[in-house]
Amino acid sequence: MKKLIFLLLCTISWPSIAERWFDVEVIVFKRNQSPDNVQENWPDSQPNINFSNAVSVFDSATLSARGIQLLPKSDWQLNAEYNRLANHAGFKPLLHTAWRQNDGSKNAMPKLRFTAGKNYGKEYYTDGTAKDAPLNTTTGYAGEEKQSGSMYELDGFIRVYVQHYLFIETDLVLREPGERKVLQDVNEVAAPLANQPETELDGIMTDGTQITETGDASQFAGFQKLERTYAIEKYLKPYSFEQKRRMRSGEIHYLDHPLMGLIIQVTRAE
Repeated sequence: MKKLIFLLLCTISWPSIAERWFDVEVIVFKRNQSPDNVQENWPDSQPNINFSNAVSVFDSATLSARGIQLLPKSDWQLNAEYNRLANHAGFKPLLHTAWRQNDGSKNAMPKLRFTAGKNYGKEYYTDGTAKDAPLNTTTGYAGEEKQSGSMYELDGFIRVYVQHYLFIETDLVLREPGERKVLQDVNEVAAPLANQPETELDGIMTDGTQITETGDASQFAGFQKLERTYAIEKYLKPYSFEQKRRMRSGEIHYLDHPLMGLIIQVTRAE
């Protein structure tokens, strides 16, 4: 009898545990400053973002099928924070949205794919090279076929999930027009023997006798140097914003980056 009552209680309480819902509100903004003014070693390329199990935030039908509902602006709570950013000369808001989701695990919750800001697809190829750049000054080979597509100022995903605690996971990229130095040409140039270290020719021992060669330098075919020529080209540079943060429900959290920032609030839905 006691076992039956225990099983009945578990059956009754399980739906209430499984149906916890959260309202998530996010603001992503960029800092209005040149990356050159930030003391960071920025790589020219970034690994591709893994968009497996990602759903576009603009695909309301798929979101609904995955148990995610976009919230109307009347339900947003971070409007004051957004307005302060929008009215500040040092910041530019790129994204402000909100949705309702359950307390699914990391594997259960989809990644929400976001694109925002300017689309640079008309000016740059998907590898970041400018479409108006001469072929001989790009990093690609002359016969390489360039790919065109959308290249938004902000791209990536945000995922909120529960794993004992609330977590946010971000993998975003901010794209900014800039420049980079690229290898244009490599030529082999004969190096005079006078420029070679003495140990290259002197110090050769045969039967205990030191031999010093004083012949014409042209007979030493191995003494060559490579002369590299570089060019400066326009380039759409990506800046990665990849973070994972534990959160508390009801609190406003801030994720920082030298070139951008993210504000998030997760609250229990009533």
